[in-house]
Amino acid sequence: MSSSKSASTSKTRTGCHSCRKRHLKCNVESLAGVPQRREYCLTVSRLRASSTVSIEIESFASDQKWLRTPTDLTFVDETQDSMKSQSPFLPDHTTNSAHSPSVANTVSPDLTASEWDTFRARSPRIQRDISPQRALSDPSPIHVSIDSDNAKTTRPQSPTRRDKTEVKTLAPVYVESAWPLKDPSEALLLRHFIHNLAIWLDLCDPLQHFQVDVPQRAGTCRILLNAIFALSARHLSRTGDYDSYASNMYHQECLKHLIPMLNDTATVTDESLFAATIILRVLEEMDAPEGDPEGHMLGIQVFVGARDPYSMGGGMSEAAFWVGLRQEIYSAIMKHKSVQLNLEHCLVDRSIEPTSDFGWANRAVIHCADVLNCCFGDLGVSIPHWTDLKERCDSWEKSRPPSFTPIFYRDADRGKREAFPEIWHSHACHIIGIQHHMLAQILLAIFNPKIPRLGGSRTTALRSMEDEIKDCLRDLCGIGLYNRWTPPGMFTASMGISLCGDRFTDRIDQEALLDILARTEKDHARPTAALQQQMMTSWGWE
Repeated sequence: MSSSKSASTSKTRTGCHSCRKRHLKCNVESLAGVPQRREYCLTVSRLRASSTVSIEIESFASDQKWLRTPTDLTFVDETQDSMKSQSPFLPDHTTNSAHSPSVANTVSPDLTASEWDTFRARSPRIQRDISPQRALSDPSPIHVSIDSDNAKTTRPQSPTRRDKTEVKTLAPVYVESAWPLKDPSEALLLRHFIHNLAIWLDLCDPLQHFQVDVPQRAGTCRILLNAIFALSARHLSRTGDYDSYASNMYHQECLKHLIPMLNDTATVTDESLFAATIILRVLEEMDAPEGDPEGHMLGIQVFVGARDPYSMGGGMSEAAFWVGLRQEIYSAIMKHKSVQLNLEHCLVDRSIEPTSDFGWANRAVIHCADVLNCCFGDLGVSIPHWTDLKERCDSWEKSRPPSFTPIFYRDADRGKREAFPEIWHSHACHIIGIQHHMLAQILLAIFNPKIPRLGGSRTTALRSMEDEIKDCLRDLCGIGLYNRWTPPGMFTASMGISLCGDRFTDRIDQEALLDILARTEKDHARPTAALQQQMMTSWGWE
Protein backbone atom coordinates (compact mmCIF):
# COMPACT_ATOMS: atom_id res chain seq x y z
CA MET A 1 0.00 0.00 0.00
CA SER A 2 2.69 2.37 0.92
CA SER A 3 4.38 1.66 -2.35
CA SER A 4 1.17 2.22 -4.26
CA LYS A 5 0.45 5.40 -2.40
CA SER A 6 3.93 6.67 -3.03
CA ALA A 7 3.61 5.97 -6.73
CA SER A 8 0.29 7.74 -6.84
CA THR A 9 1.67 10.76 -5.08
CA SER A 10 4.67 10.86 -7.39
CA LYS A 11 2.45 10.62 -10.44
CA THR A 12 0.27 13.44 -9.22
CA ARG A 13 3.23 15.70 -8.61
CA THR A 14 4.63 15.12 -12.07
CA GLY A 15 1.42 16.26 -13.74
CA CYS A 16 1.34 19.79 -15.05
CA HIS A 17 -0.44 22.52 -13.14
CA SER A 18 -2.99 23.08 -15.91
CA CYS A 19 -4.04 19.40 -16.04
CA ARG A 20 -4.24 19.08 -12.28
CA LYS A 21 -6.41 22.20 -12.02
CA ARG A 22 -8.86 20.68 -14.53
CA HIS A 23 -8.60 17.17 -13.00
CA LEU A 24 -7.33 15.73 -16.30
CA LYS A 25 -4.78 13.05 -17.00
CA CYS A 26 -1.47 14.73 -17.82
CA ASN A 27 0.10 13.63 -21.12
CA VAL A 28 3.33 15.54 -20.72
CA GLU A 29 5.40 12.40 -21.24
CA SER A 30 3.73 11.44 -24.52
CA LEU A 31 3.55 14.95 -25.93
CA ALA A 32 7.21 15.73 -25.35
CA GLY A 33 8.27 13.63 -28.33
CA VAL A 34 5.67 14.89 -30.81
CA PRO A 35 7.29 17.74 -32.78
CA GLN A 36 4.15 18.85 -34.65
CA ARG A 37 2.29 19.58 -31.43
CA ARG A 38 3.06 23.11 -30.17
CA GLU A 39 1.04 22.78 -26.94
CA TYR A 40 3.16 21.55 -24.07
CA CYS A 41 2.22 20.48 -20.59
CA LEU A 42 4.66 22.22 -18.29
CA THR A 43 5.59 20.71 -14.97
CA VAL A 44 5.56 23.51 -12.46
CA SER A 45 5.75 24.13 -8.80
CA ARG A 46 3.37 26.48 -7.19
CA LEU A 47 4.54 30.03 -6.54
CA ARG A 48 6.04 30.22 -3.10
CA ALA A 49 5.91 33.13 -0.72
CA SER A 50 9.68 33.41 -0.85
CA SER A 51 9.57 34.24 -4.58
CA THR A 52 9.94 37.85 -5.66
CA VAL A 53 6.80 37.40 -7.77
CA SER A 54 4.10 38.92 -5.64
CA ILE A 55 0.38 38.35 -5.98
CA GLU A 56 -1.87 40.69 -4.07
CA ILE A 57 -5.27 39.35 -3.05
CA GLU A 58 -7.82 42.09 -2.71
CA SER A 59 -11.27 42.00 -1.25
CA PHE A 60 -14.08 42.84 -3.64
CA ALA A 61 -17.40 44.53 -3.12
CA SER A 62 -20.51 42.43 -2.85
CA ASP A 63 -21.88 43.94 -6.05
CA GLN A 64 -18.69 43.28 -8.00
CA LYS A 65 -19.45 42.33 -11.63
CA TRP A 66 -17.41 39.47 -13.03
CA LEU A 67 -16.68 38.61 -16.63
CA ARG A 68 -17.63 35.18 -17.91
CA THR A 69 -14.52 33.06 -18.28
CA PRO A 70 -14.17 31.02 -21.50
CA THR A 71 -14.03 27.28 -21.05
CA ASP A 72 -11.06 26.80 -23.38
CA LEU A 73 -8.10 28.16 -21.44
CA THR A 74 -4.43 27.30 -21.25
CA PHE A 75 -2.65 28.12 -18.00
CA VAL A 76 1.09 28.56 -18.36
CA ASP A 77 3.40 28.75 -15.37
CA GLU A 78 7.00 29.72 -16.12
CA THR A 79 8.77 29.70 -12.80
CA GLN A 80 12.46 28.97 -12.72
CA ASP A 81 12.32 25.21 -12.14
CA SER A 82 9.63 24.45 -14.68
CA MET A 83 11.09 26.73 -17.34
CA LYS A 84 14.47 25.09 -17.05
CA SER A 85 13.13 21.55 -17.19
CA GLN A 86 10.21 21.71 -19.60
CA SER A 87 10.51 24.60 -22.05
CA PRO A 88 11.30 23.39 -25.58
CA PHE A 89 13.24 26.58 -26.24
CA LEU A 90 15.28 27.07 -23.10
CA PRO A 91 18.29 24.87 -22.36
CA ASP A 92 19.24 23.88 -18.89
CA HIS A 93 21.40 26.77 -17.67
CA THR A 94 22.32 27.57 -14.14
CA THR A 95 20.79 30.85 -13.14
CA ASN A 96 23.03 33.36 -11.53
CA SER A 97 20.89 35.08 -8.97
CA ALA A 98 23.59 37.50 -7.97
CA HIS A 99 22.55 39.96 -10.65
CA SER A 100 19.18 40.74 -9.15
CA PRO A 101 17.04 39.68 -6.20
CA SER A 102 14.21 38.97 -8.64
CA VAL A 103 13.55 35.64 -10.31
CA ALA A 104 15.80 35.49 -13.39
CA ASN A 105 15.66 32.78 -15.99
CA THR A 106 18.66 32.57 -18.26
CA VAL A 107 17.69 32.42 -21.93
CA SER A 108 19.73 30.57 -24.49
CA PRO A 109 21.97 32.99 -26.41
CA ASP A 110 21.14 31.02 -29.55
CA LEU A 111 17.46 31.93 -29.75
CA THR A 112 16.28 32.90 -33.20
CA ALA A 113 13.80 35.70 -33.83
CA SER A 114 11.00 33.24 -34.61
CA GLU A 115 11.68 31.36 -31.39
CA TRP A 116 11.52 34.61 -29.45
CA ASP A 117 8.13 35.36 -31.00
CA THR A 118 6.80 31.89 -30.19
CA PHE A 119 8.15 32.03 -26.66
CA ARG A 120 6.68 35.48 -26.11
CA ALA A 121 3.28 34.50 -27.54
CA ARG A 122 3.01 31.64 -25.06
CA SER A 123 3.45 33.95 -22.07
CA PRO A 124 1.12 36.95 -22.40
CA ARG A 125 1.24 37.83 -18.73
CA ILE A 126 4.98 37.71 -18.24
CA GLN A 127 6.87 40.98 -18.44
CA ARG A 128 10.44 40.73 -19.66
CA ASP A 129 12.71 43.65 -18.93
CA ILE A 130 16.18 43.68 -20.42
CA SER A 131 18.08 46.93 -20.29
CA PRO A 132 20.73 47.74 -22.93
CA GLN A 133 23.39 47.55 -20.25
CA ARG A 134 22.30 44.08 -19.12
CA ALA A 135 22.00 42.91 -22.70
CA LEU A 136 25.63 43.75 -23.28
CA SER A 137 26.97 42.05 -20.16
CA ASP A 138 24.49 39.36 -19.09
CA PRO A 139 23.37 36.22 -20.94
CA SER A 140 19.94 37.73 -21.69
CA PRO A 141 18.12 37.20 -18.37
CA ILE A 142 14.34 37.32 -18.26
CA HIS A 143 12.83 38.99 -15.21
CA VAL A 144 9.45 37.55 -14.32
CA SER A 145 6.97 39.91 -12.73
CA ILE A 146 3.22 39.99 -12.44
CA ASP A 147 1.45 43.34 -12.43
CA SER A 148 -2.07 43.04 -11.09
CA ASP A 149 -3.12 46.22 -12.91
CA ASN A 150 -1.60 46.04 -16.36
CA ALA A 151 0.91 43.33 -17.10
CA LYS A 152 2.62 43.82 -20.46
CA THR A 153 4.85 41.73 -22.63
CA THR A 154 7.88 43.23 -24.34
CA ARG A 155 10.43 41.57 -26.56
CA PRO A 156 13.99 41.58 -25.25
CA GLN A 157 15.96 44.33 -26.92
CA SER A 158 19.14 42.56 -27.92
CA PRO A 159 18.99 38.75 -27.86
CA THR A 160 22.10 37.18 -29.26
CA ARG A 161 21.07 35.58 -32.55
CA ARG A 162 21.93 32.11 -33.76
CA ASP A 163 23.94 33.65 -36.61
CA LYS A 164 26.59 34.64 -34.05
CA THR A 165 26.07 38.38 -34.59
CA GLU A 166 28.34 40.27 -32.24
CA VAL A 167 26.91 42.69 -29.69
CA LYS A 168 29.44 45.48 -29.48
CA THR A 169 29.74 47.67 -26.45
CA LEU A 170 29.50 51.36 -27.33
CA ALA A 171 32.43 53.52 -26.37
CA PRO A 172 31.69 55.99 -23.57
CA VAL A 173 30.64 59.41 -24.81
CA TYR A 174 32.41 61.25 -22.02
CA VAL A 175 35.85 60.65 -20.58
CA GLU A 176 38.21 62.46 -18.27
CA SER A 177 39.10 65.99 -19.31
CA ALA A 178 41.78 66.29 -21.98
CA TRP A 179 42.90 69.71 -20.78
CA PRO A 180 45.55 70.82 -21.08
CA LEU A 181 46.44 69.23 -24.40
CA LYS A 182 49.93 67.77 -24.56
CA ASP A 183 50.31 67.74 -28.35
CA PRO A 184 51.04 71.24 -29.75
CA SER A 185 49.70 70.29 -33.18
CA GLU A 186 46.34 69.35 -31.68
CA ALA A 187 46.29 72.56 -29.68
CA LEU A 188 46.85 74.46 -32.94
CA LEU A 189 43.93 72.65 -34.56
CA LEU A 190 41.64 73.47 -31.65
CA ARG A 191 42.63 77.12 -31.68
CA HIS A 192 42.13 77.31 -35.45
CA PHE A 193 38.58 76.04 -35.03
CA ILE A 194 37.77 78.52 -32.27
CA HIS A 195 39.25 81.57 -34.01
CA ASN A 196 38.51 80.87 -37.66
CA LEU A 197 35.89 78.17 -38.22
CA ALA A 198 33.36 78.48 -35.41
CA ILE A 199 32.15 81.77 -36.91
CA TRP A 200 30.86 79.76 -39.88
CA LEU A 201 28.42 78.06 -37.52
CA ASP A 202 27.52 80.80 -35.04
CA LEU A 203 26.12 83.23 -37.63
CA CYS A 204 22.62 83.46 -36.14
CA ASP A 205 23.41 82.35 -32.59
CA PRO A 206 23.66 85.16 -30.03
CA LEU A 207 25.32 82.79 -27.52
CA GLN A 208 27.94 81.55 -30.00
CA HIS A 209 27.69 77.94 -28.89
CA PHE A 210 30.20 76.57 -31.38
CA GLN A 211 32.86 79.08 -30.39
CA VAL A 212 32.24 79.07 -26.64
CA ASP A 213 30.38 75.94 -25.55
CA VAL A 214 31.59 73.33 -28.03
CA PRO A 215 35.32 73.63 -27.19
CA GLN A 216 34.54 73.16 -23.51
CA ARG A 217 32.39 70.11 -24.24
CA ALA A 218 35.18 68.70 -26.40
CA GLY A 219 37.45 68.48 -23.37
CA THR A 220 35.47 65.51 -22.06
CA CYS A 221 33.94 64.25 -25.33
CA ARG A 222 36.63 62.68 -27.48
CA ILE A 223 34.26 62.22 -30.45
CA LEU A 224 33.56 65.95 -30.54
CA LEU A 225 37.25 66.77 -30.10
CA ASN A 226 38.22 64.51 -33.00
CA ALA A 227 35.55 66.14 -35.16
CA ILE A 228 37.09 69.54 -34.42
CA PHE A 229 40.58 68.27 -35.18
CA ALA A 230 39.40 66.69 -38.44
CA LEU A 231 37.69 69.87 -39.69
CA SER A 232 40.58 72.16 -38.77
CA ALA A 233 43.15 69.84 -40.34
CA ARG A 234 41.09 69.54 -43.53
CA HIS A 235 40.70 73.32 -43.81
CA LEU A 236 44.41 73.94 -43.22
CA SER A 237 45.41 71.24 -45.72
CA ARG A 238 43.17 72.82 -48.39
CA THR A 239 44.21 76.42 -47.75
CA GLY A 240 47.85 75.79 -46.75
CA ASP A 241 50.45 73.05 -46.58
CA TYR A 242 49.08 71.09 -43.62
CA ASP A 243 49.27 67.30 -43.97
CA SER A 244 45.89 65.94 -45.11
CA TYR A 245 46.64 62.56 -43.50
CA ALA A 246 45.95 64.05 -40.07
CA SER A 247 42.44 65.06 -41.09
CA ASN A 248 41.67 61.60 -42.45
CA MET A 249 42.97 59.98 -39.28
CA TYR A 250 40.83 62.13 -36.96
CA HIS A 251 37.84 61.79 -39.26
CA GLN A 252 37.94 57.98 -39.29
CA GLU A 253 38.51 57.78 -35.56
CA CYS A 254 35.49 59.99 -35.01
CA LEU A 255 33.22 58.02 -37.34
CA LYS A 256 34.29 54.71 -35.82
CA HIS A 257 32.59 55.61 -32.55
CA LEU A 258 29.91 58.04 -33.75
CA ILE A 259 28.10 55.91 -36.34
CA PRO A 260 27.16 53.06 -33.94
CA MET A 261 25.77 55.62 -31.52
CA LEU A 262 23.25 56.89 -34.07
CA ASN A 263 21.29 53.67 -33.49
CA ASP A 264 21.34 53.91 -29.70
CA THR A 265 18.51 55.70 -27.94
CA ALA A 266 20.71 56.60 -25.00
CA THR A 267 23.27 58.50 -27.08
CA VAL A 268 21.26 59.88 -30.01
CA THR A 269 19.89 62.65 -27.79
CA ASP A 270 23.33 63.79 -26.68
CA GLU A 271 24.03 67.42 -27.61
CA SER A 272 27.78 66.95 -27.92
CA LEU A 273 27.30 64.21 -30.51
CA PHE A 274 24.79 66.40 -32.36
CA ALA A 275 27.44 69.13 -32.52
CA ALA A 276 30.03 66.62 -33.74
CA THR A 277 27.70 65.57 -36.55
CA ILE A 278 27.25 69.20 -37.61
CA ILE A 279 31.02 69.75 -37.68
CA LEU A 280 31.58 66.61 -39.75
CA ARG A 281 28.97 67.85 -42.22
CA VAL A 282 31.09 70.97 -42.80
CA LEU A 283 34.06 68.74 -43.52
CA GLU A 284 32.02 66.75 -46.03
CA GLU A 285 30.93 69.95 -47.76
CA MET A 286 34.62 70.68 -48.26
CA ASP A 287 35.13 67.22 -49.74
CA ALA A 288 32.30 67.46 -52.27
CA PRO A 289 32.02 66.41 -55.03
CA GLU A 290 34.75 63.85 -54.35
CA GLY A 291 32.96 62.73 -51.18
CA ASP A 292 29.31 62.25 -50.37
CA PRO A 293 27.95 65.65 -49.30
CA GLU A 294 24.98 64.03 -47.61
CA GLY A 295 26.79 61.40 -45.62
CA HIS A 296 25.77 62.75 -42.24
CA MET A 297 22.39 64.20 -43.13
CA LEU A 298 20.65 61.12 -41.78
CA GLY A 299 22.50 61.61 -38.53
CA ILE A 300 21.24 65.17 -38.28
CA GLN A 301 17.67 64.03 -38.89
CA VAL A 302 18.03 61.36 -36.23
CA PHE A 303 19.30 63.86 -33.66
CA VAL A 304 16.51 66.33 -34.44
CA GLY A 305 13.82 63.67 -34.33
CA ALA A 306 15.08 62.01 -31.15
CA ARG A 307 14.91 65.08 -28.93
CA ASP A 308 11.87 66.65 -27.35
CA PRO A 309 11.48 69.78 -29.51
CA TYR A 310 10.35 71.83 -26.52
CA SER A 311 13.59 71.05 -24.70
CA MET A 312 15.75 72.39 -27.54
CA GLY A 313 15.01 76.09 -27.14
CA GLY A 314 17.98 78.29 -26.34
CA GLY A 315 20.57 75.54 -25.96
CA MET A 316 23.16 73.63 -27.91
CA SER A 317 20.49 71.60 -29.68
CA GLU A 318 18.75 74.69 -31.03
CA ALA A 319 22.04 76.13 -32.26
CA ALA A 320 22.86 72.84 -34.00
CA PHE A 321 19.37 72.68 -35.54
CA TRP A 322 19.76 76.05 -37.28
CA VAL A 323 23.23 75.18 -38.56
CA GLY A 324 21.92 71.86 -39.83
CA LEU A 325 19.09 73.62 -41.66
CA ARG A 326 21.48 76.04 -43.38
CA GLN A 327 23.67 73.10 -44.36
CA GLU A 328 20.69 71.35 -45.90
CA ILE A 329 19.73 74.52 -47.81
CA TYR A 330 23.28 74.69 -49.17
CA SER A 331 23.03 71.08 -50.36
CA ALA A 332 19.52 71.60 -51.79
CA ILE A 333 20.52 74.64 -53.83
CA MET A 334 23.75 73.16 -55.15
CA LYS A 335 21.89 69.98 -56.15
CA HIS A 336 18.62 71.69 -57.19
CA LYS A 337 16.44 69.62 -54.86
CA SER A 338 14.08 70.08 -51.94
CA VAL A 339 15.11 70.37 -48.29
CA GLN A 340 15.18 67.01 -46.50
CA LEU A 341 15.00 68.26 -42.90
CA ASN A 342 11.65 68.41 -41.11
CA LEU A 343 10.51 72.06 -41.03
CA GLU A 344 7.39 71.51 -38.91
CA HIS A 345 9.21 72.16 -35.67
CA CYS A 346 8.43 74.30 -32.66
CA LEU A 347 11.69 76.20 -33.20
CA VAL A 348 10.42 77.38 -36.59
CA ASP A 349 8.84 80.84 -36.57
CA ARG A 350 7.21 82.09 -39.76
CA SER A 351 5.52 85.13 -38.25
CA ILE A 352 6.46 88.80 -38.58
CA GLU A 353 6.01 89.58 -34.90
CA PRO A 354 8.75 91.61 -33.18
CA THR A 355 11.81 89.56 -32.27
CA SER A 356 15.61 89.83 -32.21
CA ASP A 357 17.74 90.31 -35.31
CA PHE A 358 18.84 86.69 -34.94
CA GLY A 359 15.21 85.61 -35.02
CA TRP A 360 14.56 87.68 -38.15
CA ALA A 361 17.55 86.09 -39.85
CA ASN A 362 16.28 82.61 -38.99
CA ARG A 363 12.88 83.51 -40.42
CA ALA A 364 14.55 84.35 -43.71
CA VAL A 365 16.37 81.01 -43.61
CA ILE A 366 13.12 79.13 -43.00
CA HIS A 367 11.38 81.02 -45.79
CA CYS A 368 14.19 80.11 -48.18
CA ALA A 369 13.74 76.45 -47.26
CA ASP A 370 9.98 76.70 -47.83
CA VAL A 371 10.58 78.22 -51.26
CA LEU A 372 13.02 75.44 -52.16
CA ASN A 373 10.45 72.82 -51.20
CA CYS A 374 7.87 74.54 -53.38
CA CYS A 375 10.16 74.87 -56.39
CA PHE A 376 11.78 71.42 -56.25
CA GLY A 377 9.07 69.46 -54.44
CA ASP A 378 7.06 66.61 -55.88
CA LEU A 379 3.81 68.61 -56.05
CA GLY A 380 5.12 71.28 -58.40
CA VAL A 381 4.57 75.04 -58.18
CA SER A 382 0.91 76.00 -57.90
CA ILE A 383 -0.24 79.59 -58.24
CA PRO A 384 -1.82 79.73 -54.72
CA HIS A 385 1.29 78.32 -53.06
CA TRP A 386 3.63 80.56 -55.04
CA THR A 387 1.48 83.61 -54.25
CA ASP A 388 1.53 82.83 -50.54
CA LEU A 389 5.32 82.49 -50.54
CA LYS A 390 5.72 85.71 -52.53
CA GLU A 391 3.54 87.59 -50.06
CA ARG A 392 5.54 86.24 -47.13
CA CYS A 393 8.76 87.25 -48.88
CA ASP A 394 7.47 90.80 -49.35
CA SER A 395 6.20 90.93 -45.75
CA TRP A 396 9.62 89.95 -44.39
CA GLU A 397 11.30 92.72 -46.39
CA LYS A 398 8.78 95.35 -45.26
CA SER A 399 8.71 94.30 -41.60
CA ARG A 400 12.38 93.54 -40.89
CA PRO A 401 14.17 95.84 -38.43
CA PRO A 402 16.13 98.86 -39.71
CA SER A 403 19.32 97.15 -38.52
CA PHE A 404 19.20 94.99 -41.65
CA THR A 405 19.76 98.10 -43.78
CA PRO A 406 23.38 98.26 -45.04
CA ILE A 407 25.66 100.62 -43.14
CA PHE A 408 27.36 101.47 -46.45
CA TYR A 409 26.31 101.17 -50.09
CA ARG A 410 28.08 102.13 -53.32
CA ASP A 411 27.02 101.22 -56.84
CA ALA A 412 29.42 99.27 -59.01
CA ASP A 413 31.66 101.38 -61.24
CA ARG A 414 31.42 99.72 -64.63
CA GLY A 415 34.18 102.00 -65.90
CA LYS A 416 36.51 100.24 -63.47
CA ARG A 417 35.14 96.87 -64.58
CA GLU A 418 33.27 96.43 -61.32
CA ALA A 419 30.30 94.11 -61.53
CA PHE A 420 28.94 94.20 -57.97
CA PRO A 421 27.87 97.01 -55.65
CA GLU A 422 29.86 97.52 -52.45
CA ILE A 423 27.56 96.67 -49.55
CA TRP A 424 28.57 96.62 -45.89
CA HIS A 425 26.63 95.10 -43.01
CA SER A 426 27.37 95.31 -39.30
CA HIS A 427 26.68 91.72 -38.18
CA ALA A 428 26.83 88.22 -39.57
CA CYS A 429 23.14 87.57 -38.87
CA HIS A 430 22.22 90.54 -41.11
CA ILE A 431 24.38 89.14 -43.91
CA ILE A 432 22.90 85.65 -43.72
CA GLY A 433 19.34 86.91 -43.31
CA ILE A 434 19.48 89.27 -46.30
CA GLN A 435 21.29 86.75 -48.51
CA HIS A 436 18.79 83.95 -47.85
CA HIS A 437 16.00 86.42 -48.50
CA MET A 438 17.60 87.19 -51.87
CA LEU A 439 17.96 83.50 -52.68
CA ALA A 440 14.23 83.13 -52.08
CA GLN A 441 13.53 86.11 -54.35
CA ILE A 442 15.63 84.58 -57.13
CA LEU A 443 13.86 81.23 -56.87
CA LEU A 444 10.41 82.79 -56.81
CA ALA A 445 11.24 84.83 -59.90
CA ILE A 446 12.59 81.81 -61.80
CA PHE A 447 9.61 79.60 -60.92
CA ASN A 448 6.92 82.26 -61.32
CA PRO A 449 3.87 80.37 -62.65
CA LYS A 450 2.16 83.62 -63.62
CA ILE A 451 4.52 84.32 -66.52
CA PRO A 452 2.48 84.04 -69.74
CA ARG A 453 3.31 81.08 -71.92
CA LEU A 454 2.36 82.77 -75.19
CA GLY A 455 2.05 86.20 -76.78
CA GLY A 456 3.99 89.43 -76.70
CA SER A 457 3.46 89.88 -72.96
CA ARG A 458 5.59 86.80 -72.37
CA THR A 459 8.69 88.53 -73.76
CA THR A 460 8.11 91.52 -71.50
CA ALA A 461 7.55 89.31 -68.46
CA LEU A 462 10.68 87.28 -69.17
CA ARG A 463 12.78 90.41 -69.59
CA SER A 464 11.49 91.77 -66.28
CA MET A 465 12.24 88.44 -64.59
CA GLU A 466 15.80 88.38 -65.96
CA ASP A 467 16.47 91.91 -64.71
CA GLU A 468 15.14 91.05 -61.24
CA ILE A 469 17.25 87.91 -61.04
CA LYS A 470 20.46 89.64 -62.14
CA ASP A 471 19.97 92.56 -59.74
CA CYS A 472 19.45 90.14 -56.84
CA LEU A 473 22.54 88.11 -57.71
CA ARG A 474 24.70 91.22 -58.07
CA ASP A 475 23.63 92.39 -54.60
CA LEU A 476 24.10 88.88 -53.22
CA CYS A 477 27.67 88.75 -54.54
CA GLY A 478 28.40 92.31 -53.43
CA ILE A 479 27.45 91.41 -49.86
CA GLY A 480 29.68 88.35 -49.92
CA LEU A 481 32.63 90.08 -51.56
CA TYR A 482 32.70 93.14 -49.31
CA ASN A 483 32.01 91.33 -46.04
CA ARG A 484 34.67 88.66 -46.30
CA TRP A 485 35.16 88.77 -42.53
CA THR A 486 32.08 86.50 -42.60
CA PRO A 487 33.15 83.67 -44.94
CA PRO A 488 29.65 82.15 -45.25
CA GLY A 489 28.70 85.29 -47.15
CA MET A 490 30.92 84.02 -49.96
CA PHE A 491 29.41 80.52 -49.67
CA THR A 492 25.92 81.97 -50.08
CA ALA A 493 27.04 84.05 -53.06
CA SER A 494 28.29 80.84 -54.68
CA MET A 495 24.88 79.28 -54.07
CA GLY A 496 23.26 82.15 -55.95
CA ILE A 497 25.69 81.73 -58.85
CA SER A 498 24.77 78.05 -59.11
CA LEU A 499 21.11 79.08 -59.52
CA CYS A 500 21.36 81.77 -62.17
CA GLY A 501 24.96 82.64 -63.03
CA ASP A 502 24.49 81.16 -66.49
CA ARG A 503 22.05 83.98 -67.39
CA PHE A 504 24.78 86.66 -67.51
CA THR A 505 26.06 87.56 -70.96
CA ASP A 506 28.40 90.47 -70.22
CA ARG A 507 32.06 89.48 -69.98
CA ILE A 508 32.63 91.75 -66.97
CA ASP A 509 29.86 90.03 -65.04
CA GLN A 510 31.07 86.59 -66.03
CA GLU A 511 34.65 87.24 -64.92
CA ALA A 512 33.43 88.69 -61.63
CA LEU A 513 31.26 85.65 -60.96
CA LEU A 514 34.18 83.32 -61.64
CA ASP A 515 36.31 85.40 -59.27
CA ILE A 516 33.76 84.87 -56.49
CA LEU A 517 33.90 81.12 -57.04
CA ALA A 518 37.70 81.02 -57.22
CA ARG A 519 38.08 83.05 -54.01
CA THR A 520 35.61 80.82 -52.21
CA GLU A 521 37.63 77.72 -53.03
CA LYS A 522 41.06 79.25 -52.43
CA ASP A 523 40.32 81.07 -49.18
CA HIS A 524 37.70 78.83 -47.59
CA ALA A 525 38.27 75.35 -49.06
CA ARG A 526 34.79 75.15 -50.57
CA PRO A 527 35.00 73.18 -53.83
CA THR A 528 33.77 75.28 -56.76
CA ALA A 529 35.88 73.95 -59.66
CA ALA A 530 32.98 71.96 -61.10
CA LEU A 531 30.67 74.95 -60.85
CA GLN A 532 33.25 77.19 -62.53
CA GLN A 533 33.44 74.71 -65.38
CA GLN A 534 29.65 74.65 -65.70
CA MET A 535 29.50 78.44 -65.91
CA MET A 536 32.22 78.69 -68.54
CA THR A 537 30.53 76.02 -70.62
CA SER A 538 27.15 77.77 -70.42
CA TRP A 539 28.78 81.07 -71.44
CA GLY A 540 30.42 79.45 -74.43
CA TRP A 541 33.98 80.01 -73.26
CA GLU A 542 35.03 76.59 -74.51
